[in-house]
Amino acid sequence: MNKQLETWALLRRTFAKVQRVAEEDLRKHGTTPSQFNILWNLSIEESTPMSELSKQAACVNSNITSIISRMEEKGLVKRIQDKKDRRVVRVELTEKGKELYQKTVPEHYEFLKNALCCYTEEELETFNFLLNKLFDHVG
Repeated sequence: MNKQLETWALLRRTFAKVQRVAEEDLRKHGTTPSQFNILWNLSIEESTPMSELSKQAACVNSNITSIISRMEEKGLVKRIQDKKDRRVVRVELTEKGKELYQKTVPEHYEFLKNALCCYTEEELETFNFLLNKLFDHVG
C-alpha cells in the first residue's frame, strides 16, 4: 500500500476510534458528540443561525435540522425567528442546555486532555499544523 493510502486508512481508523470513545464519554451525560459540539458553539455565540451551526459542524442542513430537533425535544435548545430576516432561524441554548453544557465540560475536557497527554507541546503544535494543512487542502 502506498504511503498516502496507508495514512488515509490510519486517519479513518483513528477518527472512528476517537469518535467511539468520545461517544461513550458523552453518553454518560446523556448527549452525543454532535450535540455537545452544538452546545459548545452556542455557549460561545448565544444566538446562532442554523446555517452557521451547519458550517461549524461540517454537516449538511438536513443533518443539523434533525440534531437540533432532537435537542429541542430534550429541552436543550430553542429555535427563534431572526428579527431582521424572517428567513433565518436562530438557535439558542435553554437553561437546561446551559446546565448540561456546564456539567459536561469539566469531565469531557479531562477526557480530551487524557486522550492527548501522550504528546508533548511541540508534537501537538506539529499535529495541529498537519491537521490544518489537510483540512485546508481537502476543501
